[in-house]
Amino acid sequence: MNWIMIALGLTVIGITLIWFAKYRPKHQKENRGGADESELRDAYNKTIDLITKEKYYLNKSVKLTDLANELTYNERIVSRAINRFSNGNFNKFINSFRIEHSKELLTGGKFDHYTIEAIAEECGFSNKVSFYNAFKSETGMSPTQFRALKQSK
Repeated sequence: MNWIMIALGLTVIGITLIWFAKYRPKHQKENRGGADESELRDAYNKTIDLITKEKYYLNKSVKLTDLANELTYNERIVSRAINRFSNGNFNKFINSFRIEHSKELLTGGKFDHYTIEAIAEECGFSNKVSFYNAFKSETGMSPTQFRALKQSK
């Protein structure tokens, strides 16, 4: 009888711990890193400012660590801010700026003689494949299709 009570008690405790780990309120999960909402928002806004003013996204070898150091923030806080307020992780975040820049180059007229590979390089992508994949993911079409569509208008 004692064994049954102990086993039942341990089972209930185990189930409770598993349930709590899986279903605890979201705000408790998000606050693990010690940064509050306003600090994350501030880090995100400063990240956007730096990236747009300095065209940080054009650097092919940009890393989260470099960005965090430049901002004088902890890498984890910058990462959490990007994850929280943008549509993805650091790479997707940087690529979104690169894609916007590439759209300007693809339709600007001044770069009509550039190949897609040259545009990719100009925008900070390290290779054509990553550019195509990011562009298609963001716009729903390839850079070539985008250029042709804009030139036909």
